[in-house]
Amino acid sequence: MLIWLINLVLPGAGLIIRRREWLGFLLTLVFGICGNAALAGLIIAPLAIPRWMTGLAVGMSALAWVLSQLLFWRQLIHLERCRESLAVLLEDSRAALAGGDHGSAHRLLERAAAVDDEHLELNVLWARLCTSEGDESAAQRRWRRVIQLDVRRTYHSEARMALGVKRAES
Repeated sequence: MLIWLINLVLPGAGLIIRRREWLGFLLTLVFGICGNAALAGLIIAPLAIPRWMTGLAVGMSALAWVLSQLLFWRQLIHLERCRESLAVLLEDSRAALAGGDHGSAHRLLERAAAVDDEHLELNVLWARLCTSEGDESAAQRRWRRVIQLDVRRTYHSEARMALGVKRAES
């Protein structure tokens, strides 16, 4: 809700927060420049700036605002679909890993990583899979990544145990 309000006031900022950085930046830039030109033409110096330029600036800033709102909602819908598909892929890979089907778990985790490779549980499952397959270097990399992503420290103790890190070193 807060991100939506930010996007209303500063078009494009919501897109930046929702992982569409360049698109959000460009819309914010267009809105800012055209909005300033429109204000100058309407309020600050209406006699110095031609009407066509003021009209163009108003139209461009309005277009940037509308596009920003539409693309923001489209991005929210897209992220929700990704979240749903990621949940299904993770559940299936969890079941495959529990059943000992490493090949299937590997394929499912690759598909999930294509959706969001920064998801904490995805990285935990990858680390567990690498550990159970005996791939020590990949497991070490994955567990270190888990520690980086685990801001709530949910899997921190498991990752530290897998890495063999003592409590005193943290």
